[in-house]
Amino acid sequence: MYYFFKQHEENFKEWRKSGYQGISEIGVDFLKHLGSKHFKPNLKLWNEKQWQKVQLEAIERCVYSFEILGEKDLLTNIVTGGGKTTVIGAMIAYMMIVHDQYKFLILTPNTIVRERLVDEFDQHSESYIYDVFPFFVNSHEHLKNKISLHVMKPSESAAGVRAGTIILGNIHQIYERTDNWKILRDNVDSLCIFNDEAHNTKAEQYNDLMAKLRPKRFIRVDTTATPDRLDGLHPDSKMIFVYDIAQAMVDKIVKRPVVFHPDVKKVKLTYEDLETGKTISAEEVPWEEIERRKIPARRYITSVKPMRQQIAIACELLKEQKMRTPVPYKPLLFLVAVSIKDAENIANELEKVGEKYGIKKILLVHNETDDELKEAARDINKDPQTEYDAVVSVLMLREGWDVRNISVILLFRKFSYKEVDGQIFSVYGPQVIGRGLRRMSKNPEEWESLFIVDHPILKHSWLWDHLKATTYPDALDPANIIIDTEKIPKDKSAEKIDEGEKTLEEAEEKLEIKNLPPTPEPPEVVEPIYEWQKFLDDYKYDFNRMDIEQDVERIKSLNIESEHVTSGKADIPEIEIEKIARATRTEDWSIEELRKQLTKQIHSIARYALLEFDRNPDERQAALVKIIKTHIKKRLLGGAELEDSTDEVLLRRLWAIIDQVRDVFLRPELIEGIFMKKK
Repeated sequence: MYYFFKQHEENFKEWRKSGYQGISEIGVDFLKHLGSKHFKPNLKLWNEKQWQKVQLEAIERCVYSFEILGEKDLLTNIVTGGGKTTVIGAMIAYMMIVHDQYKFLILTPNTIVRERLVDEFDQHSESYIYDVFPFFVNSHEHLKNKISLHVMKPSESAAGVRAGTIILGNIHQIYERTDNWKILRDNVDSLCIFNDEAHNTKAEQYNDLMAKLRPKRFIRVDTTATPDRLDGLHPDSKMIFVYDIAQAMVDKIVKRPVVFHPDVKKVKLTYEDLETGKTISAEEVPWEEIERRKIPARRYITSVKPMRQQIAIACELLKEQKMRTPVPYKPLLFLVAVSIKDAENIANELEKVGEKYGIKKILLVHNETDDELKEAARDINKDPQTEYDAVVSVLMLREGWDVRNISVILLFRKFSYKEVDGQIFSVYGPQVIGRGLRRMSKNPEEWESLFIVDHPILKHSWLWDHLKATTYPDALDPANIIIDTEKIPKDKSAEKIDEGEKTLEEAEEKLEIKNLPPTPEPPEVVEPIYEWQKFLDDYKYDFNRMDIEQDVERIKSLNIESEHVTSGKADIPEIEIEKIARATRTEDWSIEELRKQLTKQIHSIARYALLEFDRNPDERQAALVKIIKTHIKKRLLGGAELEDSTDEVLLRRLWAIIDQVRDVFLRPELIEGIFMKKK
């Protein structure tokens, strides 16, 4: 992403030296207060260097860009753990104090990010940002009492949009809920907009909403740690500040990543292809297609032996981290799986292998996990001595999940990237590793390390170069794990990256705007299925490819007399109830229990489909559930409602192919066709 502020660097430095000349007296007082020795946040892990070099400078650049340059659409690129939320809080205070603004819209990409920000902006929270950071002082303290938070949720009345000072939620709460949008459209004249995790703003709906709000926006401030997307699309705001992981490591503001590799001769990483039943190498898994969602990830799981071997290495590293972790924190192991089934298998193996390492409680979190467990994942950071020893997830816990005591990360999947003229474009890899970068130590001069177990066959060297990670020199034998702490490389700051990290500036000196690298070609665009009803009506299910045990030699032909069944009768095998009940492990389920489990699966499919589409399960989920149920009624239950069906054969057959139904609705082009209007 182009660094807009380079041409203004020298003038900005002079402006700071001048005492902020050119802005109002109130604005000058505000900035001088932030830079004074009396500004002492009530923060346990207060790092004055981080405040001066990252947060304060980002705030000053926002003010300079807005007041002096007249720019209204700004972006700060700050490493995970660098303090992006503090910048948002400060700019809200500045706009209230200096410009009498009282309407602020904070947009998030998902519920995890939203709930984290709720903790920061809820007046009743222990971490309420305006209790922690004294942005309102002296004659402006009364303004703090004027702040009220409204969180946009499907269950919340739209009236809060009109009454609230800070409006917080994901984009669909405005885009899909016309009552929220109408209030903003008809009752708000001036609006300050903040996009957290702003790399998501290039989604079509984000773009549309930003365009609609543009006449009302007083200022827009975007924050992200990963502005460079794999598809080459970037936020259309202007990047005014860059503080990346290289500089953050030099300043000891984040942990330094240290990568450990298993011995490739002894740990042969392979995966099971559930569709073909074959064991394949990591190189044979179509990782890029999985990341682009063209191939369902659920098709692959990690083979048991290499899984067990790498878990043993990770547990040994966790043991080492227990001796390094500062009081009062308890070190956590974070494992990243390929698919839900893979995550379940990993959690089971971890329970066995980890027992001798004191790993007793494991939190398994994925898109189908109960809300209670997802809430538990979000709350881990609230208790330094969490009850959990390890967390297993499938790409769900990425942006917005901030847990300081993640000490070891074990990767069972590969991340994709694209390189154009030496520039790396990636999102998932840096985001996942970013979950473990937040520091725990109160001593800003004390080094902290994040240990990462990564198999060389995954070919992540680009990621470790990108993150300025160091590498342990010895390959680890899972049968005899010896970690020589003396061999852990010294931090890369020993190479002394100059103040401000020259790489970006040097690159831009060589590149005129006209000679900027070409935008990477985006992934293949799949046309939305606008005629989705016809697509669903015509879809051919493979009734002979049911995910059943091998002891079922053959499933005969089922004769279904229904005008709603469009598959030919020859394609539909007959099923003996006992056999399919045994094969699908539902023999102990009553019809009532079977209907209950199928209903649960349908809700899961709807939620997961929206998460796959744009990571925002919201009120659209109810509409999608209805569509899925109608489809199942027409195509798979002979015209009967699921809740009323008493046909045991049809219900158990539906359970046998529910994964096929899931795969149908996990197509982003189908979901886009359902919910987006044809242009």
